[in-house]
Amino acid sequence: MRTHTLLTKVASIAVCFGVLLSGPVMAGTKGVIKDVELTEAGTLRGQVYSQEGQAIPDALVQLRYQGKSVAAAKSDEQGRFAISGVRGGAHDVVVGAVHSPVRLWANGSAPKAATQTIVVAADETIIRAQGGYCESCPPGGSCGNCGPRGFGMLDVITLATVGAAVGALVVGLDNRDTIRDTNNRLIRLEQNLPASP
Repeated sequence: MRTHTLLTKVASIAVCFGVLLSGPVMAGTKGVIKDVELTEAGTLRGQVYSQEGQAIPDALVQLRYQGKSVAAAKSDEQGRFAISGVRGGAHDVVVGAVHSPVRLWANGSAPKAATQTIVVAADETIIRAQGGYCESCPPGGSCGNCGPRGFGMLDVITLATVGAAVGALVVGLDNRDTIRDTNNRLIRLEQNLPASP
C-alpha cells in the first residue's frame, strides 16, 4: 500500500473530527451580522436583556476577534456595558452561550443602517457572572479556581490551516512516491538495454 493512501484516510478522519468539534462554536450564533458604529473614542456600547426583556446586571460581555477574546466588560444595574479601545471589523459579542456577530465601524464611517449600540438577548441563568464565569479564566479554558469550562474548540481558520497543511503533506508524499516509481522504472530500463556498438 502506498504511503499517501494511509495519510489520505487519516487526513479525512482528522478533518471530519475537526468539523464535528467546531460545530458547537457556531451553535449560539444567530447568523445575522449587525452593523454597529463605535463612539468617537472607539467604544462599543450595548445592553444585555433576558428573554423576558429584563435588564441583566453583572453579565460578563466578551468581545472576540477570530475566536479569541480581545476585551471584556460587565453590565451595570440597567444591563448596559461599554468596551473601550475597540477597532473596527468583524467581531463576536459573547454573553454566555449567545454569540452575536457584529461588524464594528469607526465613528462616521458606518452605513446608514448601522446602530449606535448593540442589544443582546440572553438567558439570565447562563450569563450572570456569579459562579458560572470567572474573569481570570481564558476563553474556553479554566483558571483552576472555578472548575473546567469545556475544552478549546477549533475555529474555522485553524481548521482550514490544518487541512491545508495535511493536504500539502499528502500531495508532497504522493509526488515523492511518483518520482521514486519513475526512477525505479528508468533504472530497470537502463539495466535491460543492450550495450551500444
